[in-house]
Amino acid sequence: MPHPYPQVLDVQVKDAKTKDTAISTAVQELIPEAVRSRTGISVTRRSITNFQVAVDVSVPCGEIHERVRI
Repeated sequence: MPHPYPQVLDVQVKDAKTKDTAISTAVQELIPEAVRSRTGISVTRRSITNFQVAVDVSVPCGEIHERVRI
C-alpha cells in the first residue's frame, strides 16, 4: 500500500519573493509523513530556483535541516 503522504517534493520558484512561501508550503505538506515515520525534514537547494524538500531519516524527528548541493 502506498504512503498516504508524499515523501519528497520538488519546489521550483521564479524569484526570491516566492521562495519562502513555496518551501514553507512543501514542508507543511510533508509534516504528516515525517511525524508518522518519526523523522525530520531536509530542504536541499539544487540551484537558485530549484529545491528538494524531503522526509529524511538522517534528520532528527521534529527538526528541519537545510542543505546546499549545487
